[in-house]
Amino acid sequence: MKPGSHSLQHARLVADVVSGGRAAARYDAQIRASWQRCLADYALQPGRPRRPAIVRGAELRQRRERAGAIYPIAQIEMRSLCQLFNAPVGVMLTDRDGVILSYCGDPSFAEMAYAAGFREGAVWSEAEQGTNGMGTCLAIGAPVLIEGPAHFLSQNAGLTCCAAPIADGRGRLAGTLNMSGRLPLSAGPTQALVRLAVQNIEHRALLDHHRHDHLLRFHPRREFVSTAGEGLLAFDADGIVLAANRSALDWLGRTQHAEVCGAPVETLFGCRLERLLALSRTPTHAQPLPRPGAGLLCYGIVQAPPSAASAAGRPLADAERETLRDMLERCGWNVSLAAGRLAISRRTLYRKLERHALQRYRSD
Repeated sequence: MKPGSHSLQHARLVADVVSGGRAAARYDAQIRASWQRCLADYALQPGRPRRPAIVRGAELRQRRERAGAIYPIAQIEMRSLCQLFNAPVGVMLTDRDGVILSYCGDPSFAEMAYAAGFREGAVWSEAEQGTNGMGTCLAIGAPVLIEGPAHFLSQNAGLTCCAAPIADGRGRLAGTLNMSGRLPLSAGPTQALVRLAVQNIEHRALLDHHRHDHLLRFHPRREFVSTAGEGLLAFDADGIVLAANRSALDWLGRTQHAEVCGAPVETLFGCRLERLLALSRTPTHAQPLPRPGAGLLCYGIVQAPPSAASAAGRPLADAERETLRDMLERCGWNVSLAAGRLAISRRTLYRKLERHALQRYRSD
């Protein structure tokens, strides 16, 4: 094949598929839509060589810092994936803009990785590099497998890329984990392992980010509580859910984080907040958790945040109780007035009063 003929052939393939030609049936809707974006939105040309833009120095460090716990946690999972495959592959972590924050790979893949532009700081968004594992995964917010000529740029047609999105505890896209290698890769096992690595990253990052909140850990099987497959909910002192992992949504029969985050945790399990908080007294022994109209849903424990002390040396809960009592006394036990001065809602104040067993005693 003459130099440049492969690029020309690939460009003709892209044009035929996007126009609905005979070759279109060979590619699924995801690939066709991505190729259409590359042409119409990004003005990319499939046959023209294109090196990725590079983010360097202070900006790259800042992006790693913004990734929070995801960045150091992902390092462990990436090394494990490379060791597990023991094949010519590279594993990359990107942020939500497609910037590669970290790369590790098998030495036998180093030459191809360099030629492809897989390096820390390289921008692999769809707008920069066309249809590819990292960029297309970010564009659609879902796992993808881009094999060979399914890449938009002909220069990437020798790669197979498998990527899965990484989300935070509120379902917001934080980045991707991608594995790329020479053709062919075994699609099923590769996708399963990348998704499992992402599940581990999300789970451990949520535990780290919400270590100062209450953590409800649950699973339909008691022995799987406190494992990577458990459901995990973080909630505040008022019982409002702050974050959830994907397993929590699955076990609760929800599909979106918005259905859980911001809701009172007690409504998800049909029991009072006090009962859930009591689970922190036996953090090593999971207890049954009910769900309204569904009997026993699962087993769970509550991991309480580290106890804090007030300036006077009293536990934080005791300090809050005295603050509430003092404010209510000064407001003549007018709950609306006290809530306004405390800058909280009446509902929240009533929750706190119930939790601290505070009430106004009157003599006959």
